[in-house]
Order: sequence, then structure tokens, then C-alpha cells
Amino acid sequence: MAGAGILKRQGRKTPPVSTALSRGLRLLSVFAEAPVWMSNSDIVERTHLPAATVARLTKSLALMGLLHYSASRRRFRLAPGVVRLGYGARSEAQIVELTRPYLQEIADNFRVHTALAVIDGTDALHLEVCHSSATLVTLRLEAGSRIPLAASPIGHALISCLEETQLGHLMAALERHHGGDWSHLAQHVEQGLSEIEEQGFALSLGNWHEDVHGVAVPLRPSGQLNAMSIACGAPRAHTPPSRLRELGQELLHLSAALSTRAQNTQFLQHAV
Repeated sequence: MAGAGILKRQGRKTPPVSTALSRGLRLLSVFAEAPVWMSNSDIVERTHLPAATVARLTKSLALMGLLHYSASRRRFRLAPGVVRLGYGARSEAQIVELTRPYLQEIADNFRVHTALAVIDGTDALHLEVCHSSATLVTLRLEAGSRIPLAASPIGHALISCLEETQLGHLMAALERHHGGDWSHLAQHVEQGLSEIEEQGFALSLGNWHEDVHGVAVPLRPSGQLNAMSIACGAPRAHTPPSRLRELGQELLHLSAALSTRAQNTQFLQHAV
């Protein structure tokens, strides 16, 4: 687990990342928040990659079955190969399905929203979000929502799961992404990592949003390589610090249960 001072211990020298691979993945990612069909010039505008590079990558990705090219439209869209990759990743993360009823139970018992998230670039990507059925006061987050890693407890919990090499890459990416704001945000990350090391969960008392309180714990399920975390959030008026710490203990119990190798329904019934 990453602890206090880890940001200072991380050097700027990290193992190189394949430029071609990085560019290919960057190209594919623009389709997630763009029109279904895009031309090479559309992709150049969104990725800022050279036109020749985009043309070479789209041709290669189409040959690999990850992009489909329409001659009549002279544009590309994602192909079934990407869908297969997505389903493959989800099938390896059966924890997503296993956690849903327990996240909902905590959401209902504490009248908060609960979430399961993974790292997606410099954001925390919500794989699952459950809202309290007992109150209309909730946060506008759903599965697929993203929030900044550096400014949120769910992000700090995710960062705490990383090994040293992964952590070095991520810290460098966060510094590049946030630019002049990084010095301030790095302090929040440091505090979150220290809280996780000391008490098992990270708190947010308005750090991410002034009217929102939150708490998160890291999740390390057996056989799961991706960093994951579980979090709760609610409007500040509904979650004083004492309530947040109580929620933190609940999340710790759930995380410990889900992380064990005995991942079966009978075992999980005692998790919450």
C-alpha cells in the first residue's frame, strides 16, 4: 500500500511506454465521447496526433477488427473487436456483479450513494453506482461517470492499490494533466494515502466538492489485477464526520470480505 511521503519518493524516471501502443489506445478512446462515425480529420482534431500517424493507426486498427471503415461514409466507428475486449475485461471482474447487492444495502441503510470504481487515465471510472431508495437526496453519479483521481477519496483509494512502477507512471501523468494545480492536489493525494495507511479509508470533507462528503477504501479482490475501490458519498448535511467514519468501517468490512479467495454467495451474505 502506498503510504505517506510516497509522492516525494517517486522519481521522474519511469520505464518507457510504447509510443505506438499509447497512440493507438488514445485514438480508440476518442470514440467513447464522440459521434459514432469519425473521419481521420475528426480524429486528428480530437487527439492532436499527426495526420499521417492517424491514417496509419486507423488502417491498422481496422485490419485488427477494432475499427470498422465505411467506404460510403469515408469514416470509422468502433468494431465488434472492441466489444469483445470489453466483455472479456468484465468477465474477469466478476466482483462487479458480486458487489452490487451489498453496495445497494449500504446505500439504503445509510441513505447515501455507493460506488465501485477503477482507474481510467487520470480519473476514477465508476463501474457500478447504487443510490438510496429511501431518500431523494443523492449525487448525480451513475455507472460510467468519471471524477478526478487526485481530488477524491475514491481516487486516493485507487492510487493506494498501485505497485511502485504503476504509481510512478500515474504520478507523472497526474502532474502533466493538472499542471499548475498539481502542487495543491498532490497534498490531497498525500493526505488520502496517509489516512488509508493509518485507518484503512480516506475521507473527503468537501475537498472534491464543497457540499459533498465522501469516504472510500481500496479493494484488492483475489485474482483481480486492476486497482479497484469502493466509496460512499452524500450531501454534507447528511454525513457529518462521525457518520463518515462509521461508513468507512462498513466499507472496510465489505472490502475484506470481497478480497478473500472464498468468493461465493454464502460467504458474501455475511459481508455487510
